[in-house]
This record gives sequence, C-alpha cells and structure tokens, in this order.
Amino acid sequence: MVFGLTLLLGLGHVASASQLNTITFTHGYIWGSLEIPQEAQPANTITCNFTVGAYVDLNVYNTTLEISGFVAGKWQPLHTEQIISQYISQGANITRQIMVTLPQNTSERLRYVIEASTDKGVGKTTFYATYVRAIAYDDLLGLYNELLDNYSRLQTDYNQLLTNYSALNMTYSSLAAEYNTMRTDYYSLNSSYQSLLANYSSLTSKYDSLQEHYDFIKRNFDASNGELSVVRILMDIFGVTTVIFAATTIYFRRKAPYIVLRKETAMKPDEKQG
Repeated sequence: MVFGLTLLLGLGHVASASQLNTITFTHGYIWGSLEIPQEAQPANTITCNFTVGAYVDLNVYNTTLEISGFVAGKWQPLHTEQIISQYISQGANITRQIMVTLPQNTSERLRYVIEASTDKGVGKTTFYATYVRAIAYDDLLGLYNELLDNYSRLQTDYNQLLTNYSALNMTYSSLAAEYNTMRTDYYSLNSSYQSLLANYSSLTSKYDSLQEHYDFIKRNFDASNGELSVVRILMDIFGVTTVIFAATTIYFRRKAPYIVLRKETAMKPDEKQG
C-alpha cells in the first residue's frame, strides 16, 4: 500500500513564541494531519494536534503516533499516542491533543513515527521536525528587551487606566451621593403620596356619600318646589278670588241702603189707597 506524507511549513499559526508546522499523510483509505511546533526549547511543554479521518467507512485496528527526543546523545521515547479499535465512518475524523514536556538536555530535532493499521491495509512513516535548541544570550537579551518594551507599554496603559479609574470613581461617588439623596427624597415623597392617597380615598368616600345626600335632597327639593308652585298658583287664585269677593261685598254693602229706600217709597202709595 502507498503511504503519502506531506510537510507544510510556516502556516502562520502561533504556539507560544514559535510557528506551527502541519504534517499531512494518507494511507489507503485514511488520511491524517499532525500539527506540531516549528521550534521548542529544552524543559518546555509542547502541544500537538493529531487528527485521523477516513475517505470510506472502515475499522481502525491501531494507529500510533510515537514522539522521541534526542536526549544526552541518544533517542528517547517521550510520548506514545494510540487510536485502537475505532470505527470511522466516511468523512468523519478523530482528533487528539497531545502535550509533551521535553527533558532539560534535549537537542537536535524531535522524531515522529506514525503507524497505521486498518481493515484496508497498513503503513508506517518516520519524519524529523521541531527543532530543539536552548535560548542563546542574544536571544535572551532580545527577549528581555521585548519584555521590557511590553512592560513599559503595560505600565503606561496601567497609569492611564488608573487615572480613568480615579476619575470614574469620583464620578461614581458623586452619583452615589446624589442617588442616596434622591432615594431619601423618593421615600419622603412616597410617604406623602401614600398619606395623600389615603386622604383622597377618605375624601372620595365622603364626597360620594355627600353626593348621594345631595341627590336625595335635590330630588325632594324639586318635588317640593313643584308642589309649592301648584300651591302658589292656588294661593294666587284664592287671593284673587278673595279680593274679588271682598270688593263685591263692599260694593253691595254700599248699594244696599238705596235699594231699601226705594222699596219703602214704592209701598207708601199703596198704603194710602188701602
């Protein structure tokens, strides 16, 4: 079976202070990728991402990744990662994240060995990557200067943030004082409002009661006023009648003597004839 291996350098991914390399491989109906750091230092911990996928449905019997380092003049296994008895469907993949701590006296490059065994075939490949070297004095000096520049920027940012914080804290204190004053006023106004609301409810109840009495009295007044109007009319009629009657009485009383005399004068001749 053909085992293909491709090494892709400098993909622009950053792991700590070094670039990452991505190594891809194919074996029969499986494919895989291994993402590893381009450089490392002794005693550091590196992170690798190991992915295995399938072009078709298959069973993985054993896929092994072995990482070794050149330690004290000889190769020494540092980590072994295995994918055992896994069914992978078409288009699916399995990813493992691997962390390896390098010994203090590691040098040269790391050795990566990938072995694959599936129901479609087997294969193996070995490659060397991840250059391991100690940091030289010049590198340390450059790193120190870089850290010093970063510290200066951070200190400047810190001072600016501290100034902003102090201003914001003063504003907060002022707003908190205003808030407390407004809250006190609110409680006072709310208490007054509750008291006024209670008085309003009481006055509304009294008003409704007085309105009922007023309506009752008004109805009685309107009824009495109607009756009084009738009585006034009758009294007016009675008064007019009384005046007419009194005038008639006075009139006839004044006329009565003349009528009597006339009667007496008329009777005298008859008496003489008799």
